[in-house]
Amino acid sequence: MLVYQATKAEFMDDADRDLIADHITAAFERKIHRANPREVEGWRNSMQYMYRVLNTEAIPGGSGVAIEFGVPYTSSRIDFLLTGRQARVR
Repeated sequence: MLVYQATKAEFMDDADRDLIADHITAAFERKIHRANPREVEGWRNSMQYMYRVLNTEAIPGGSGVAIEFGVPYTSSRIDFLLTGRQARVR
């Protein structure tokens, strides 16, 4: 299960427009169950911190962002996952 998936550039745009918590909440409720108001408030607050962390040219815009990634075969979730691959150097 994955509640939010985007590129870094898309995440930054969603955060700029203050849409991250709304996207996460809607997907969470479609896929799992009604979100707890405290959990929604946590997403709203923490995603602004993640925006600040990612606001650097050192992290490519095409890097992947996944939020509330369900760990297979467990009831655990990873809150925020950044993915990418190292460019080949010739």
